[in-house]
Amino acid sequence: MAHRGARNLWAENSCLGFRKTARHGFDAIEFDLHLTDAGEIVVIHDPTLDRTTDGTGRTRDLTPDSRRALRLRGPDGTLIDEGVPSLEEVLEILAPHHETDLYVELKSDETGTPYPGLVERTVDTLRRLGLAERSVLHSFDIDVVRHIRAVAPDLRRLISVNRDWADRQGGIAAFLREVDDLVDIVGIHHELFEAEFDRIARLRPLKSCSVWTINDPALIRRWITRAPGFLVSDNPVLLRALMQEGVPA
Repeated sequence: MAHRGARNLWAENSCLGFRKTARHGFDAIEFDLHLTDAGEIVVIHDPTLDRTTDGTGRTRDLTPDSRRALRLRGPDGTLIDEGVPSLEEVLEILAPHHETDLYVELKSDETGTPYPGLVERTVDTLRRLGLAERSVLHSFDIDVVRHIRAVAPDLRRLISVNRDWADRQGGIAAFLREVDDLVDIVGIHHELFEAEFDRIARLRPLKSCSVWTINDPALIRRWITRAPGFLVSDNPVLLRALMQEGVPA
């Protein structure tokens, strides 16, 4: 899975990155959504603009003109000739690539509050463009994932978890029991997955788990041998190459 449009190779959540990853034919491409006060769904990871663009301020304050005027930062920090894309612009790129699933993360605002209406508007857009069956909606927030189920029970769902979030839920075992019938896939940070591998494997089929985000060759090889259902990387080109070469004995 190409995390944030393969952000180690091309600018994070950029149309350039989505075009490139789509042409590679990866199994899945992941990206992030925020909802602006102007009513646009935009594709960017952070609730602020500072890290990935040449702008500052809140993502939700973007207008159609201001998001187009921004420049995105590439992996080396160099600005590229692209602004923050809208959801519809990204889906226009990805729609023709029928072999690729879309992993769509619904983000929260700068206060950690989910955006009212983001779930409904995202689902409506995916259905209108005929992409619902190819899409997996996900969040860290259990209440958001429950809302996804209520709004669109037919769409696949994923919930993400790392050590800090698992501890807040009473530990990984308690977390997995709580989400057992809520989601199709649990996305687990590689450090938590490593530390709790045996426990997780007893509680949930590995084929319904993903490991994120693995970029180091040795780490990738380790998780190839463990074979969870989904491997998530910022460099899916490297990931694919290592999967194709096989893992040395």
